[in-house]
Amino acid sequence: MQDKRINIFQILKQEGKLEKVLIYPAVETVVDPYEKNTTNTMLNPISIDALVRQISTEALAWKYYGLIPTESKEICCEKKWKDTIKLASKIKIGNDYYKCYHDDQKGFGIIERQDYLVVILERKNT
Repeated sequence: MQDKRINIFQILKQEGKLEKVLIYPAVETVVDPYEKNTTNTMLNPISIDALVRQISTEALAWKYYGLIPTESKEICCEKKWKDTIKLASKIKIGNDYYKCYHDDQKGFGIIERQDYLVVILERKNT
């Protein structure tokens, strides 16, 4: 039986609404096990297509719990990128760098829907 769902990313790509987002994964290595010093090694960037939206200040106050800084972005992407986004040290959209939002309980700002992910990104000071 054929799946009759609509691929929203194919439609958004045809309409030119998707942007290239560069994801820079990093691997954390323990340098000194006694002092627990670690270093992050940046891997090659991975380019994905995503729908990028600016989050308004009102949406930050009403929709999301916690203190999400202004200039945050929200991206919608395919579900296959979930683990890559969790490993990302930085995410580049245009000329600005972001990181996946973590709350105070070390949870990620990723909302998983049936066909896609909604990821909350906060501005990274780099």
